[in-house]
Amino acid sequence: MLKAKMKAVLLTVAGALLVATAPAAAQAPESQQLPSDNYATEQQKKHDHGHGHWQKEDREKHMARRLKHLQEAAQYFGISIEGKSAKELHAELKSIRTSNPAKWEQFKAERKAKRLAALQEEAKRLGISTEGKTTKQICAEIVKKRKLNGSKVKQ
Repeated sequence: MLKAKMKAVLLTVAGALLVATAPAAAQAPESQQLPSDNYATEQQKKHDHGHGHWQKEDREKHMARRLKHLQEAAQYFGISIEGKSAKELHAELKSIRTSNPAKWEQFKAERKAKRLAALQEEAKRLGISTEGKTTKQICAEIVKKRKLNGSKVKQ
């Protein structure tokens, strides 16, 4: 009978401890608590401006830049650009690319040289040495330098 009383007392104490600690256990630590509404709206704002979601202004800038590049390429190959859409210019440039691959490669090489010269000029302005570096390396150093200086990184 003594054993039965001891078991009953132990179970009662265990039950009391369980009931006493239940509210504390129900509260999660701060790191596990759900984010506030303010946090959720901040995250939504970040999400809306990144991860593949185009804003109207960004899309318009992109399309204007693309058209400009297509027009430059068309002028290089002697294609009339008057009243032509980006789709039409793209189709004509594609046909030239297949019909005259040597001239297309020459065009690409000139564009790469022009880009390298622009990057080298920007690197010089920022005080970055370009000796023996590839275009990618120069570009990466320019981005790094701009981030350190706190200036806007061009893309």
